[in-house]
Amino acid sequence: MPGKTSVKPILISILTFIILEGAALWMMSGSSYFQRARLNEAYIQVEKKLLNSNSNIRYYLTLNRANAVLAEENSQLRNTLSRYQALLDTLRRKDSISIPVPDSSLFSYIPARVIGNSTNKSHNYIIINKGRKAGVKEDMGVISANGVVGVVNAVSDNYAHIISLLNIKQSVSARISQSGAFGPLIWNGVSTTHAVLTEIPQHIKFRMGDSVVTSGFSAIFPPDIPLGKIVGSKIVLGTHHEIRVKLFQDFKTLKFVNVVVNNNRSEIDSLILTGNEE
Repeated sequence: MPGKTSVKPILISILTFIILEGAALWMMSGSSYFQRARLNEAYIQVEKKLLNSNSNIRYYLTLNRANAVLAEENSQLRNTLSRYQALLDTLRRKDSISIPVPDSSLFSYIPARVIGNSTNKSHNYIIINKGRKAGVKEDMGVISANGVVGVVNAVSDNYAHIISLLNIKQSVSARISQSGAFGPLIWNGVSTTHAVLTEIPQHIKFRMGDSVVTSGFSAIFPPDIPLGKIVGSKIVLGTHHEIRVKLFQDFKTLKFVNVVVNNNRSEIDSLILTGNEE
């Protein structure tokens, strides 16, 4: 077609250039000791760069595997810590001698990897690579090394769908660590790095930088899971504080999580159901 450049002559020119360059280098390498030495030095430098690049590529490819191993170890440590906490709680009781030492704790954890994560919506969600076969069920809490992530709301055999903490319909029972005052922690849909702690009475004293943790007043999350720190507040309706909390978890970099299993959940739910019927 008129006006269209043919690719074939360009490829022939490039191939010819490469062949001539290679021939020139070969002739130079055999012409003198000085030229051979210079070429060998250049070869060595190129080889070093290639080896370094190869090493970086191998490191990057093994990084995900290393992170997965660390996540598994973190989950095992959480399970061990939970068992020791249950043992400590038992030993602290006055009648601990007559109470059998528990062989399991209230909470255990299932490690998982994040394979889907939205942060730019008002109803954000997360998908993980563990589901019903791994023991994940609906209404289980999900945490990371940096705090609460969300709550499971749908499960298949191998995957789970989580309502993210960054969801305007999600809330977590939280308390100010220093004062003990508690209320719902909600996301207002504005910033992925901040949430709001509400319903804190006006007379409660706190300081900027105070930590906010889970209250433990639910069957979903253990107490004292870190959530964030106080960075601002205002009085609402002249009755209570609305506290701005900077979250510890950066949801845009979330990769590994732990699903929280409450081993007494069925008993607790049954008791609540019975109490509501009366």
